[in-house]
Amino acid sequence: MYSNQTNPFKQLKEKCLIILDTMPLFIKFVIMSTVVLYLLNLLIPYVSLVLADIPYYTIYYYQLWRILTTPFMTTNILSIIFSLFFWYNDAFKLEREIGTVRYLLIFFMNTLFIQFLYCLITFLISIIIQNDILLKMKITSRGIRSEGLWPILLCDLTLLCLSNPNENIKFYFFPSVIKAKYYPIILFIIFTILSGFTIDPEILCGIGFGFLYHYYLKNKIKVSSNFASKMENSFLFRWMKNKKGFINNGGLGIPELQNNLENVRNVNISGNIDSTSQNDFKAFQGRGVSVGGGDNRSEATNNNYSSMSIGSNDDSNSGDSSKI
Repeated sequence: MYSNQTNPFKQLKEKCLIILDTMPLFIKFVIMSTVVLYLLNLLIPYVSLVLADIPYYTIYYYQLWRILTTPFMTTNILSIIFSLFFWYNDAFKLEREIGTVRYLLIFFMNTLFIQFLYCLITFLISIIIQNDILLKMKITSRGIRSEGLWPILLCDLTLLCLSNPNENIKFYFFPSVIKAKYYPIILFIIFTILSGFTIDPEILCGIGFGFLYHYYLKNKIKVSSNFASKMENSFLFRWMKNKKGFINNGGLGIPELQNNLENVRNVNISGNIDSTSQNDFKAFQGRGVSVGGGDNRSEATNNNYSSMSIGSNDDSNSGDSSKI
């Protein structure tokens, strides 16, 4: 028998409880919803048919809720494990940096646009094909579905790469480096080859929306800090404030998180000082947090993540309060 100090199961349980205790609220909701719906679908297989985005039912039967429920519905346990593994790290840092409601809004906004694009593409191709000859496209009017976090994850990956397009990165296990801007395209080609030269619309739409947002939509779609604060205090989200793991708009302002986000997202965060500031910024040497200051702060105009100006600065200082 194991002693209490060496019992691996007890140690694993304690580590899991620590992780759960420090996990931000919305990430906890995504993980728990995904696991619960997967288990429920094992008992009632009809659940996935109701919640996954099946364009035939979404378009012809106006079952629009599928667009927002599909990220939480996955029928493959390996897909759940790998998608959550790759999604968790960036999502954890981002929610702690910008706040729970703001990250929630951006998550569902990206989902909305990706799934709209997914339904549009599959609908148009199904009209062109009009039969079961797939022409190497995994699309039929009834059978195709989108489910899980992969579209969001691939959209984030694309935005990450486009934020520093000329950076050299290593391509997984291959002994070579490539430009970051080519990484999503090469990844899409590899997925297509591994699936028997069958194009997966989920991957196509996730990566495609990342490019579309970066080159066209990032200055047209905005979730400002001011809007996030208003939503945070609205009746829709007010109840969340007392929940464990909830993070207020503006985030925790943790330096290491700020540095990581600045490097990978190329966005302006609370540690950035406007070049026109008259007062030099000096790190606070005492205890506590620094609030306010004589420096002027500005929001980045070249945001590359989910149409958000990331930072804890007040939008009233940046003149962005009218953007959403």
